[in-house]
Amino acid sequence: MMPRAGKHVLLLGGGHAHVEVVRQARSLGPAATVTLVSPSRWAPYSGMLPGHIAGRYRFEDFHIDLESLCRRAGVEFRPGRAVAIDADTRRVTLSNGSALEYDLLSLDIGSTPNLAQGVNGGIAVKPIASFTARLGALDTLLREKGGPLHLAVIGQGVAGVEISLALHSRLARLACATGGLKITLVGRGKDVIPERSAMCRWLTRKALARSGVRILSDFDVIALKEGQLFSRDGRHLAVDEVVWTTSSGAAPWLRLSGLALDRHGFVRVDRYLRSISHPTIFAAGDIAALDDPRPKAGVFAVRAGPVLAENLGRMLAGLELRPFVPQRSWLVLLSLGNDRAIADKWGLAVSGRWVAAWKHWIDARFVRRYIDREG
Repeated sequence: MMPRAGKHVLLLGGGHAHVEVVRQARSLGPAATVTLVSPSRWAPYSGMLPGHIAGRYRFEDFHIDLESLCRRAGVEFRPGRAVAIDADTRRVTLSNGSALEYDLLSLDIGSTPNLAQGVNGGIAVKPIASFTARLGALDTLLREKGGPLHLAVIGQGVAGVEISLALHSRLARLACATGGLKITLVGRGKDVIPERSAMCRWLTRKALARSGVRILSDFDVIALKEGQLFSRDGRHLAVDEVVWTTSSGAAPWLRLSGLALDRHGFVRVDRYLRSISHPTIFAAGDIAALDDPRPKAGVFAVRAGPVLAENLGRMLAGLELRPFVPQRSWLVLLSLGNDRAIADKWGLAVSGRWVAAWKHWIDARFVRRYIDREG
């Protein structure tokens, strides 16, 4: 193991795990220098995105100011986007052509929707930063349509359900004055959120029906052309705009990095969140592929943050690393976009305003941890 003195820890991405590493950066010791590289100064918290879409949260309510967080923690913040890693020479290249060397590297760069080959157009939920910037375009489209607007949300997982209901809350009032709104939740499976309990699915279908969101299952999207969605079985659906919440994909440039990746291009890590091929590289959040896989969900990145911070410090000190043990059963708090939410765990699910209040308390507490100076 390497000694602590004079070592450079490079963090790529401002995801949920890395904000905790930055918060704890001083625990790495005064001789270790830490740099965070992120495309944006602002890091959105994914759990509050549906509330922002529905109009409950302002931009500043669910975004963490990475530059300010880094300044308080003694970390250098560098705006930029990584485009290449040479894992053998320990060198990262940024999109502006500059390069950074490191002793330890950690990746928390998130993911992007994994669209069918040849499918272009629409609005992708990930990365969240670009999605929030394009929300206003949906408002404008509805105002200028001059008639009913048909919006399709692709993906019937938790994200698809939350986004469709949040968009209905956002746009329904405006639609009353502009000619109407139709939202269809489209997916290739047989049912919404198939990974959750039967009770949660029932409550979800009930909420969607109450809001007038249509469910279109068994529709495997293979193309989007001239305002038409086409499925693999030949059916088509006329739409004015599409929002993609489908399964996540990895950054394609990782395939040239020399890192061991899984078949989807995500970085394979051991139980310590360390690359199985390069022990000076760690990964957490969506970009990490655990041997015991978990969904690409923010709850696991949040839980990984403290373990990642501790293991970077232990690596610098030459100490034994701490394993990351992701929970096998995890609480899902699903926003319904109308001041109600569903709580689902252990096969049991409940819904109500009190669940939404509980979710708000949990989410706001997380964000405050990285905003408050005393946090």
